[in-house]
Amino acid sequence: MRLTMFRSGAATIAAATALAACGGHGVVPSQAMAPQVSGGFAANAFPDAKKSPCDVTGMYYFKGNCVAFSMNTNATTQVTLGKFKPYNGIKITATLSKFSHPPQAKTVPAVMGDAIGKNDILGKVKNKAFPLYVAGGSNCVTADNKPEKCFGKPFVYAELINNSQYNLTPVNTPGFYITDSHGFPGKNLCFPAILATVKGKVVWALNTALGAKPGKTTLQLVPASNPGQLVFLAHSQFIVAGICE
Repeated sequence: MRLTMFRSGAATIAAATALAACGGHGVVPSQAMAPQVSGGFAANAFPDAKKSPCDVTGMYYFKGNCVAFSMNTNATTQVTLGKFKPYNGIKITATLSKFSHPPQAKTVPAVMGDAIGKNDILGKVKNKAFPLYVAGGSNCVTADNKPEKCFGKPFVYAELINNSQYNLTPVNTPGFYITDSHGFPGKNLCFPAILATVKGKVVWALNTALGAKPGKTTLQLVPASNPGQLVFLAHSQFIVAGICE
Protein backbone atom coordinates (compact mmCIF):
# COMPACT_ATOMS: atom_id res chain seq x y z
CA MET A 1 0.00 0.00 0.00
CA ARG A 2 1.60 3.24 -1.12
CA LEU A 3 2.00 6.20 1.19
CA THR A 4 1.17 9.44 -0.54
CA MET A 5 0.48 12.84 1.04
CA PHE A 6 -2.21 14.92 2.64
CA ARG A 7 -3.15 18.27 1.24
CA SER A 8 -2.38 21.11 3.63
CA GLY A 9 -4.82 23.87 2.90
CA ALA A 10 -3.39 25.05 -0.39
CA ALA A 11 -0.48 22.67 -0.26
CA THR A 12 0.47 19.16 0.78
CA ILE A 13 2.27 17.59 3.69
CA ALA A 14 4.00 14.37 2.84
CA ALA A 15 3.03 11.21 4.56
CA ALA A 16 5.35 8.66 6.07
CA THR A 17 8.76 7.28 5.24
CA ALA A 18 8.35 4.21 7.38
CA LEU A 19 9.88 1.56 5.18
CA ALA A 20 12.08 -0.88 7.08
CA ALA A 21 11.34 -3.79 9.36
CA CYS A 22 12.22 -3.87 13.03
CA GLY A 23 10.73 -4.73 16.38
CA GLY A 24 9.71 -2.41 19.17
CA HIS A 25 7.54 0.67 18.74
CA GLY A 26 5.86 1.74 15.48
CA VAL A 27 7.66 0.42 12.39
CA VAL A 28 6.75 -0.57 8.84
CA PRO A 29 7.72 -4.17 8.08
CA SER A 30 6.32 -4.25 4.54
CA GLN A 31 4.46 -2.31 1.91
CA ALA A 32 1.31 -4.24 2.65
CA MET A 33 1.31 -3.06 6.26
CA ALA A 34 2.02 0.61 5.60
CA PRO A 35 -0.50 3.12 7.02
CA GLN A 36 -3.21 4.26 4.62
CA VAL A 37 -2.70 7.94 3.91
CA SER A 38 -5.50 9.94 2.34
CA GLY A 39 -5.25 12.53 -0.43
CA GLY A 40 -7.01 15.34 1.46
CA PHE A 41 -7.34 18.92 0.30
CA ALA A 42 -7.27 19.76 -3.38
CA ALA A 43 -5.57 23.11 -4.04
CA ASN A 44 -1.88 23.66 -4.68
CA ALA A 45 0.43 26.38 -3.30
CA PHE A 46 3.21 28.32 -4.94
CA PRO A 47 5.97 30.34 -3.26
CA ASP A 48 6.10 34.12 -3.22
CA ALA A 49 9.61 35.20 -4.26
CA LYS A 50 9.40 38.28 -2.03
CA LYS A 51 9.20 36.13 1.11
CA SER A 52 11.45 33.55 2.75
CA PRO A 53 11.48 30.38 0.61
CA CYS A 54 9.88 28.63 3.59
CA ASP A 55 6.98 31.10 3.74
CA VAL A 56 4.49 29.55 1.32
CA THR A 57 0.78 30.33 1.46
CA GLY A 58 -1.14 27.24 2.54
CA MET A 59 1.84 25.55 4.19
CA TYR A 60 3.24 25.74 7.70
CA TYR A 61 6.04 28.30 7.90
CA PHE A 62 9.27 27.03 9.49
CA LYS A 63 11.21 30.05 10.78
CA GLY A 64 14.54 28.41 11.61
CA ASN A 65 17.14 28.01 8.88
CA CYS A 66 15.76 27.86 5.35
CA VAL A 67 17.53 26.93 2.11
CA ALA A 68 16.21 26.96 -1.46
CA PHE A 69 18.11 24.57 -3.72
CA SER A 70 17.98 22.51 -6.91
CA MET A 71 17.23 18.85 -6.27
CA ASN A 72 18.81 16.38 -8.69
CA THR A 73 16.35 13.96 -10.26
CA ASN A 74 18.87 11.32 -11.39
CA ALA A 75 21.65 11.72 -8.82
CA THR A 76 22.10 12.20 -5.08
CA THR A 77 21.57 15.68 -3.65
CA GLN A 78 23.11 16.89 -0.39
CA VAL A 79 21.84 20.01 1.34
CA THR A 80 22.81 21.54 4.69
CA LEU A 81 20.80 23.67 7.09
CA GLY A 82 22.83 25.80 9.49
CA LYS A 83 26.09 25.49 7.58
CA PHE A 84 27.22 28.93 8.69
CA LYS A 85 24.91 29.56 11.64
CA PRO A 86 23.19 26.56 13.26
CA TYR A 87 19.65 27.29 14.40
CA ASN A 88 19.38 26.82 18.18
CA GLY A 89 22.66 24.89 17.94
CA ILE A 90 21.30 22.46 15.33
CA LYS A 91 22.92 21.73 11.98
CA ILE A 92 21.31 19.25 9.57
CA THR A 93 22.87 17.71 6.49
CA ALA A 94 20.32 15.78 4.43
CA THR A 95 21.15 13.28 1.69
CA LEU A 96 18.38 12.94 -0.87
CA SER A 97 18.50 10.05 -3.32
CA LYS A 98 17.75 10.09 -7.02
CA PHE A 99 14.19 9.30 -8.09
CA SER A 100 12.60 6.27 -9.66
CA HIS A 101 11.33 7.04 -13.18
CA PRO A 102 12.57 10.65 -12.98
CA PRO A 103 11.21 13.41 -15.24
CA GLN A 104 13.31 14.70 -18.12
CA ALA A 105 14.28 17.74 -16.05
CA LYS A 106 17.71 17.15 -14.52
CA THR A 107 16.88 19.24 -11.44
CA VAL A 108 13.72 20.53 -9.76
CA PRO A 109 13.27 23.44 -7.31
CA ALA A 110 13.03 22.53 -3.64
CA VAL A 111 13.28 24.05 -0.17
CA MET A 112 14.43 22.72 3.21
CA GLY A 113 13.75 24.37 6.55
CA ASP A 114 13.88 23.59 10.24
CA ALA A 115 12.40 24.69 13.56
CA ILE A 116 12.33 23.51 17.17
CA GLY A 117 8.63 23.97 17.87
CA LYS A 118 8.91 26.97 20.16
CA ASN A 119 6.83 29.65 18.45
CA ASP A 120 8.78 29.12 15.24
CA ILE A 121 6.28 27.13 13.15
CA LEU A 122 3.65 29.59 11.98
CA GLY A 123 0.49 29.55 9.94
CA LYS A 124 -2.56 27.34 9.88
CA VAL A 125 -3.62 24.48 7.65
CA LYS A 126 -7.35 23.98 7.35
CA ASN A 127 -7.67 26.52 10.20
CA LYS A 128 -5.48 24.42 12.50
CA ALA A 129 -2.14 25.37 14.01
CA PHE A 130 0.83 23.04 13.63
CA PRO A 131 0.32 19.81 15.63
CA LEU A 132 3.45 19.67 17.79
CA TYR A 133 4.69 16.23 18.81
CA VAL A 134 3.83 15.68 22.47
CA ALA A 135 5.09 12.76 24.56
CA GLY A 136 2.09 10.85 25.87
CA GLY A 137 -0.14 12.26 23.13
CA SER A 138 -2.74 10.16 21.36
CA ASN A 139 -2.03 11.25 17.78
CA CYS A 140 0.64 8.67 16.91
CA VAL A 141 0.26 5.47 14.88
CA THR A 142 2.21 2.28 14.30
CA ALA A 143 3.13 0.74 10.97
CA ASP A 144 -0.08 -1.27 10.75
CA ASN A 145 -2.20 1.83 11.33
CA LYS A 146 -2.92 1.17 15.00
CA PRO A 147 -3.03 4.01 17.55
CA GLU A 148 -0.01 4.22 19.82
CA LYS A 149 0.78 6.63 22.60
CA CYS A 150 3.49 9.04 21.47
CA PHE A 151 6.80 8.47 23.24
CA GLY A 152 10.15 10.25 23.45
CA LYS A 153 10.89 13.96 23.18
CA PRO A 154 11.17 16.04 19.99
CA PHE A 155 14.31 18.11 19.47
CA VAL A 156 13.81 19.36 15.90
CA TYR A 157 11.27 19.60 13.09
CA ALA A 158 12.35 19.66 9.44
CA GLU A 159 10.57 20.16 6.14
CA LEU A 160 11.22 19.45 2.48
CA ILE A 161 9.09 21.33 -0.05
CA ASN A 162 8.86 19.96 -3.57
CA ASN A 163 8.23 23.11 -5.60
CA SER A 164 8.11 21.26 -8.91
CA GLN A 165 5.20 20.09 -11.04
CA TYR A 166 6.30 16.46 -10.70
CA ASN A 167 5.36 13.69 -8.29
CA LEU A 168 8.71 12.22 -7.25
CA THR A 169 9.41 8.78 -5.79
CA PRO A 170 12.87 8.59 -4.20
CA VAL A 171 14.88 5.39 -4.55
CA ASN A 172 15.84 5.66 -0.87
CA THR A 173 14.48 7.44 2.17
CA PRO A 174 16.34 10.64 3.13
CA GLY A 175 19.46 10.30 5.23
CA PHE A 176 20.33 12.81 7.95
CA TYR A 177 23.51 13.79 9.78
CA ILE A 178 22.61 16.08 12.67
CA THR A 179 24.76 17.95 15.14
CA ASP A 180 23.19 19.56 18.20
CA SER A 181 25.48 21.57 20.45
CA HIS A 182 22.95 21.15 23.29
CA GLY A 183 22.96 17.37 23.04
CA PHE A 184 19.91 15.17 22.47
CA PRO A 185 16.93 14.62 24.82
CA GLY A 186 17.59 10.89 25.09
CA LYS A 187 20.51 8.46 25.10
CA ASN A 188 18.97 5.24 23.80
CA LEU A 189 17.41 5.93 20.41
CA CYS A 190 16.61 8.85 18.13
CA PHE A 191 14.24 8.32 15.21
CA PRO A 192 12.01 10.17 12.73
CA ALA A 193 8.27 10.66 13.16
CA ILE A 194 6.52 11.76 9.97
CA LEU A 195 3.45 13.97 9.82
CA ALA A 196 0.72 12.18 7.88
CA THR A 197 -3.00 11.74 7.50
CA VAL A 198 -4.41 8.32 8.27
CA LYS A 199 -8.10 7.81 7.53
CA GLY A 200 -8.60 11.56 7.55
CA LYS A 201 -6.84 12.14 10.88
CA VAL A 202 -3.58 14.07 11.21
CA VAL A 203 -1.07 11.83 13.00
CA TRP A 204 2.62 11.27 13.62
CA ALA A 205 3.77 8.00 12.02
CA LEU A 206 6.52 6.55 14.22
CA ASN A 207 9.54 5.03 12.50
CA THR A 208 12.05 3.51 14.89
CA ALA A 209 13.33 1.35 12.01
CA LEU A 210 15.31 4.33 10.70
CA GLY A 211 16.50 5.34 14.17
CA ALA A 212 19.96 5.20 15.72
CA LYS A 213 21.70 5.66 19.05
CA PRO A 214 22.88 9.27 19.36
CA GLY A 215 26.36 10.39 20.21
CA LYS A 216 26.96 13.23 22.64
CA THR A 217 26.29 15.91 20.02
CA THR A 218 25.95 13.97 16.74
CA LEU A 219 23.33 11.70 15.21
CA GLN A 220 23.33 9.84 11.89
CA LEU A 221 20.15 8.39 10.37
CA VAL A 222 21.05 6.32 7.33
CA PRO A 223 18.82 5.95 4.25
CA ALA A 224 16.78 2.81 3.60
CA SER A 225 15.39 1.41 0.37
CA ASN A 226 12.02 2.88 -0.63
CA PRO A 227 9.78 0.24 -2.28
CA GLY A 228 7.50 2.99 -3.53
CA GLN A 229 5.76 4.00 -0.32
CA LEU A 230 7.29 7.47 -0.06
CA VAL A 231 6.24 9.95 -2.74
CA PHE A 232 6.93 13.69 -2.83
CA LEU A 233 3.88 15.10 -4.57
CA ALA A 234 4.10 18.23 -6.70
CA HIS A 235 4.03 21.47 -4.65
CA SER A 236 4.04 19.51 -1.40
CA GLN A 237 5.52 19.79 2.09
CA PHE A 238 7.16 16.77 3.75
CA ILE A 239 7.46 17.21 7.52
CA VAL A 240 9.45 15.08 9.92
CA ALA A 241 10.15 15.41 13.65
CA GLY A 242 13.38 14.21 15.28
CA ILE A 243 12.48 12.24 18.42
CA CYS A 244 14.75 10.79 21.12
CA GLU A 245 14.15 8.58 24.14
